[in-house]
Amino acid sequence: MRNRSTSRSTSRPISPPILSNPAGRPPKGLSSTIVAVKSASERGRAELIRDVVDAYRRLYGSVQRFVLMLTDDQLNFASVGTSGSHSLNQLLSILSEQAKAAAFVRLRDLKASIEEARSAEQLRDAIFSDAFSNDLAALRKVVAELERLDTAFIGLCVGHVLDRHCHI
Repeated sequence: MRNRSTSRSTSRPISPPILSNPAGRPPKGLSSTIVAVKSASERGRAELIRDVVDAYRRLYGSVQRFVLMLTDDQLNFASVGTSGSHSLNQLLSILSEQAKAAAFVRLRDLKASIEEARSAEQLRDAIFSDAFSNDLAALRKVVAELERLDTAFIGLCVGHVLDRHCHI
């Protein structure tokens, strides 16, 4: 075997192995094909985690709007997840106090919904559990429960507005 350094000029650079194709020639261009790194099941999991977060944010927003409606927009709230924002449980406590002060007609139903919603933060936080966040059926149940709670608060709020308008 001949030594390449003696038989060839050293002025020609040798392409690094990463830039060479199997035939030893440099590639003519980069591939424009994008290949998904995640499997379809991983995409489904990611979508469900997003759905949990979205359902929680909708529930939080509904409770926040309910409080603002009862206080005639007198309270100032920071957006969920920002510095100075209230936790959902704090908002639920404020809602309970404001509903009593406003002589809310369906107070018993509202208190039951508030008690059920106190678990919403724990439901949302389940996405951070390795075992739970990999269970797609469990994530679907969390989304359904958060949506059910949101619907209950929206129904109570709309019912209150309709009752107020009927008595005006």
